[in-house]
Amino acid sequence: MAPRATLAPLAVGFIGLVGTMVLQYVAFASMPVIEANLVAYTWPLMVAAAVIAFDNPRRPVMLGLAAALGFAGVALVISGGRESNWFQGNLLGYFAAFGSALCMAFYSVMVGRLATSPDRLLLPSSLVGVALTLLWSAGDGVAWPSGVDLALGLYLGAGPMGLGYYFWSRALKLEGSGKVAVVAYLTPIGSTLLLTLSGERLTTTAIAGAVLVIGSCIAVGLERSEVQDYV
Repeated sequence: MAPRATLAPLAVGFIGLVGTMVLQYVAFASMPVIEANLVAYTWPLMVAAAVIAFDNPRRPVMLGLAAALGFAGVALVISGGRESNWFQGNLLGYFAAFGSALCMAFYSVMVGRLATSPDRLLLPSSLVGVALTLLWSAGDGVAWPSGVDLALGLYLGAGPMGLGYYFWSRALKLEGSGKVAVVAYLTPIGSTLLLTLSGERLTTTAIAGAVLVIGSCIAVGLERSEVQDYV
């Protein structure tokens, strides 16, 4: 039983941290960044689907409708109003973005059910991820970054990824009222706004899809908050 008890947190951390990040960066490299971002942030909708399937929510129809509208929004984002060709990036990018969302949804569902503390959950997974990244880079002959590139890489690894996962894990373990779910599901708004300000653009159809995705995530967060308050 001891090996299983040790491997379960490692697997959850590896899938949630390494799986989410690697697949997200593959998506960023393979398709328009703002589209990859919106597709990757469908993980709250996937969590809603898991809640409907396993947790017997008070209003499953509302959760299901919110999730369905969100995925309809994803379809609009992907199509972008282009009648002849839906996919601007290659197919790998879209699969990677959905895979990233699936990994994050799995992590968010499982982390609150494990007795392991966030640091013990994430640190081993991070070290495994770093080792695999070094092997991947060596195999592809990637040159070691220097100067600004190295500093930016360390910032991304320790800041948005490392601290972000740590605080999110702590919030999931400590939340009592469920309000953190609503705050977390506002992330697509902030990230999409920052990408837009940085010069990324969406067509009118894709903007409508983005509104559906973001609105559905907020609806899911509000519903989960009400359920946890009720419980």
